[in-house]
Amino acid sequence: MQLIDLNELVAKADELQPLPASATKLVSLINSGEADVDEITKIISLDPAMTVRLLRAANSAFAGSAMVISTISEAVSRLGTQRILSLAVASHARSMMRTEMTAYGLNEGDLWRHSVISMIAAETSAKFCKSVVPPAAYTAALLHDIGKLVMARFLTEDILLLLEQARDEGNLPPLEAEARILQVHHGELGGLIAQHWELPENIVKGITFHHNPDDGDDLICDAVHLANAVAKRVANESDTELPTTDVEPGAVKRLGFDMKRFDELCEKAKAAFEKISALYGTG
Repeated sequence: MQLIDLNELVAKADELQPLPASATKLVSLINSGEADVDEITKIISLDPAMTVRLLRAANSAFAGSAMVISTISEAVSRLGTQRILSLAVASHARSMMRTEMTAYGLNEGDLWRHSVISMIAAETSAKFCKSVVPPAAYTAALLHDIGKLVMARFLTEDILLLLEQARDEGNLPPLEAEARILQVHHGELGGLIAQHWELPENIVKGITFHHNPDDGDDLICDAVHLANAVAKRVANESDTELPTTDVEPGAVKRLGFDMKRFDELCEKAKAAFEKISALYGTG
């Protein structure tokens, strides 16, 4: 018996507020591979909120700027296109992802904090991996759990009990429990939302396969998978086993990441997050 109407799930995903025009234009421009500083500057200059956030980011300690940056063009040059894209998407997604979701045991702000730490972890991991981490992984990591926003609306007490039984009695990981009981999991729903927002295909894949990167056949899936594990560790520092054992060996191998440096990566990501948490409104 199908417990959730999949068509209704998809419809709810499509009902989420679309990206603002400025962000959509940035996505299209950056994804074309033909973006230049002047074009990006023109788009951002028409969005006052994005302009303020961009200048704050460019002058933050995380950006590593040694001089005060006062113009949009300087900020774009300093941060790079993918950081610009993640900031634009973050500005839109923040209010939605700060929502309390008791079905997932998340208090107000928990999902947003986890998402921002994941984004930072994806960027930080580039210094730890032998393979080149796709810059688009920053945005994919930020949005990897956005499917939970839609899924949580359909998780009644009866369905939650079935999921709990599948995990505890059936010894299934949470994602497999979702897929078996509901015929869909939050990664797939997140991918639908990313498609609805017309984000690049590699970002869609990074979100869709963040729990099962072996099926994604793209390095971005591995990077988001690792970033998610780092964010879990940073949020639950007392739990020193689960995040590490959750990392798929195939993802580690493809990234060229040494798991002996996992704790070091977590510390670097945590330090970076603490420097810019106010920028994203997570403090």
